[in-house]
Amino acid sequence: MSLSNLTDLAPSIQIARAARDNSGPLAEFHQHLKCILSRVDLRESRPFPKETREICSTNTSSDADRTSSNQGRCKEALGPKHPDTLTSISKSASVLQDQGKYSEQYPVSICTTCKGLQKNLRALDSGIQEQETGPLQWLNTTLPSLRRSTDGGCRACALLLQGILLHHQRFAGVKEEAIKISAESFNSSGAIRRKEGQDHLSVEVRWKAIDDGCCDGNGHEHEKGYPDLKLEFYTDQDGQSPFSAIGRGRHISQNPLTDSGIATARGLIRDCLSRHSRCQHAKPTTLPKRVLDVLLEDGSKGIRLHESHWDNDEHRFKFGEFLTLSHCWGAGRSDLKTTKKTLEIHKKNIPWSSLPRTFQDAVVLTRSLGFRWLWVDSLCIVQDDNTERLEAALNMDKIFSNSFLTIAATSAVDSSNGCILPKPQPFKIQATDNKESLYKIYVREQPSHYSFKAPFDKGAHINDWELPFNSSAEANAQTPLLKRAWAYSERLLSPRILHFTNSEMILECREGYQCECGRIDNSTYDSRTTDSVKQEFGRIIVEASSRKVNSSNNRIDSVASQLATTKLDDVDDAMTKQREEAIQLWSYIITEYTARDLTYDEDRLVAITGVAKIFSQILKSGYIAGQWTFNTLGLLWHPSDGAHCRRPKGLSSNIPSWSWASVEGSPIFFNNTTAMGLACTASFSSERGRELAWSPTTGDALELTAAMATKVTFRAAGTNEYSLVKNGFSVEFRPDISPPRGDDELAPGETLVCVLVSMTFRSSIIGLVLKASTSNPQVYRRVGRFECYECQRDGSEEEPEDAESLFSYWFSEIEDMTQLDEVPKRTFVVV
Repeated sequence: MSLSNLTDLAPSIQIARAARDNSGPLAEFHQHLKCILSRVDLRESRPFPKETREICSTNTSSDADRTSSNQGRCKEALGPKHPDTLTSISKSASVLQDQGKYSEQYPVSICTTCKGLQKNLRALDSGIQEQETGPLQWLNTTLPSLRRSTDGGCRACALLLQGILLHHQRFAGVKEEAIKISAESFNSSGAIRRKEGQDHLSVEVRWKAIDDGCCDGNGHEHEKGYPDLKLEFYTDQDGQSPFSAIGRGRHISQNPLTDSGIATARGLIRDCLSRHSRCQHAKPTTLPKRVLDVLLEDGSKGIRLHESHWDNDEHRFKFGEFLTLSHCWGAGRSDLKTTKKTLEIHKKNIPWSSLPRTFQDAVVLTRSLGFRWLWVDSLCIVQDDNTERLEAALNMDKIFSNSFLTIAATSAVDSSNGCILPKPQPFKIQATDNKESLYKIYVREQPSHYSFKAPFDKGAHINDWELPFNSSAEANAQTPLLKRAWAYSERLLSPRILHFTNSEMILECREGYQCECGRIDNSTYDSRTTDSVKQEFGRIIVEASSRKVNSSNNRIDSVASQLATTKLDDVDDAMTKQREEAIQLWSYIITEYTARDLTYDEDRLVAITGVAKIFSQILKSGYIAGQWTFNTLGLLWHPSDGAHCRRPKGLSSNIPSWSWASVEGSPIFFNNTTAMGLACTASFSSERGRELAWSPTTGDALELTAAMATKVTFRAAGTNEYSLVKNGFSVEFRPDISPPRGDDELAPGETLVCVLVSMTFRSSIIGLVLKASTSNPQVYRRVGRFECYECQRDGSEEEPEDAESLFSYWFSEIEDMTQLDEVPKRTFVVV
């Protein structure tokens, strides 16, 4: 920019004359203004408006009329009702004159708004020096305040303002007073990251009002909720920054299927292979029944369906390394699938042009990584053969746990979207220090890891109000695959998954996450994340894989043959502890699993079977309809929100009411971690053969033997407010379906049976609520559960008694809790 340009922009002759001297504070301001104006747009997919690029060029014409016109166009490009940014910045020259002595003494000026974008500072009289360790430095301001500070000559605020305004399209039409800005600087050291940590500047911009209904009692929504816009400021890997809060960052490949993108993917995988023992296969892996051959001998672009060779002597398919694809089928569902009619055709050739885009991307990636075999469900399973579909579904544990890598089209809503989605590229800004040294600073929308790193209350147990993973509309829109129940099982079973999102590639494995931007471990939340569950489940897989192989070479099926017959007898203390830890993990997985979506109700038990088969190696227990036969406390499941629940369509008579799978529409929670049993025993039907061990159950009965309260009266106090009354004392009733309807329908005054099952360490008593079948009064259905925290007579204003008083009023035969085994019990059949 020439001096005459600066004169044209200045509002006063005095400033223009000082600028011509090209010395002192005005020279510094001149360089500052050049920094503000020199925007370089790197976005090919969404170019910055032409008018803005024109006015921000360093070759702006000196013609006053042209400059004035350009000022107007720049103002319009930066959003409606913005002050004249260029003119207001020029007015700050006089302020800089007063700050000249300070600016010459220190390399970076410090202001109360931005803290100079330094990570931590000592006293000013010792010079501006950074502490090596210390608390985080937070910045909280508004867009108008940031403008005023920029007008006052703060270079750091000017950089922040410019980076935010480059994304003005996101908040066009919003009043500036409503735009809140916060920033934090923290070190990016992490378990997955390289040893050298870099400082990371994350800027959050909010303008939408927080819904009070989403906040907790303290007015918080997980630290005010997820921001409307989150930006990241960084330099090249070999770059320098005048602001220590801004460290080196990694660029993200625009197209992961380019040479650079493939190199990045290989690097992520190589790092996992070299450092993670849990992610290794303990023995050679076998191919699935069918795989896609993506490297045809004739060199054609198409693929073909390959049937794996079965070794009769070894009772397995041949060894081989293969990749799997995890994707959303979508509402439209691709017409390309293998059926009885197309099976032989697909074994000869599947034309490239017939493949939906997601399949094409997966094939290209498989080839680029050097593999020949790829497994895709719709092509490798005969879709109109129900027997084969069930067989394949029940063997997902073998398919995905044996896969070298699962390719996940995480941001695609269906197979037509593809794995590779357009990614916004960063803007490049020129920043300067007071020595007029130039620095390249990049700003981009920070890749979202929110779907993988959901916030929760520190140290909390799994609570009803606490969703196990981030199910917000924002997360669902960004990563629709993660909301699918089938995909959740596939993630748990796979040793590693390469997620293709609309912001970057993320490698998830049994040790955690790695990503292109390198920031996924820098969650500002203390989060209980899916990766910790996957790590624990990975430990179970490794332990199960190391167990001795039986003569049939099928460890899983050998356990299945013992289903419904394993008893808790002969289990030592070590095994008991191992079971407790494993069942806690299983309970959490079911909570996560039931929070996700299934297209077909009949898949509710099938889709989790692969995970259950792995657990059976550790638990050594029978498994029926999602319930481990040794774990009576597992019957105390409850939906988070009964108002959104229903019985699965067409399966209300098939899945037993005592199974968590009999309720759909809300995450299912358990009390395993905080409860102790009260001498309640459960006996499951053992008539099912081994071939049906993992099949969807068809009405298995459960015999409950426990202390019970009969003739308990149901009462509805209001909308979704229910209680149970006996002998004038009432307790809270939580129906599985609210309001109770269908087979669960209850009439006011109807009598029910309450089964005493457990007492928690918070001294609450929990049990099941049963309703007699209309067709057979000797058979009962579960309709909900009760939980008593305190006991009080109806209408009484006296202080309530503790929960144990319920024994006297409801279970009069119990005189001593320590002698529950001696208390007379009754047995009920529950279906």
